[in-house]
Amino acid sequence: MRYQTLVAVAFVVSAHPAPARAQTQEEQALTLLRASSAQSAIITFCGKHYAIDGTTALRISQTARDVATKVLGQERANAAFKDELARRYAEVKEVGEQEWCTEQREELSQGEVRIFKD
Repeated sequence: MRYQTLVAVAFVVSAHPAPARAQTQEEQALTLLRASSAQSAIITFCGKHYAIDGTTALRISQTARDVATKVLGQERANAAFKDELARRYAEVKEVGEQEWCTEQREELSQGEVRIFKD
């Protein structure tokens, strides 16, 4: 099951555009925290609008945070995640819950791991 979670994290991270150059480990850790915040926002907001697999979303979020914490250290990873989560929630508020969730559903609909059930 841990392997499937790591595959899911890799899928979620790969769904976001890659930069033109190779990322440092720190940049990769921050990318994982962005993926984790997206999964947290899906859990928080999208269940009102779509059927979601909250267990899988939570596993992806936690695995991404665990890996980022190994790179950044506990204190720095927690602070970075807190900042990223605030940014993500502001993004959802700005775009609107339903529209943001619809965009996430469309982006994640092509992968092997299904966060959105419908």
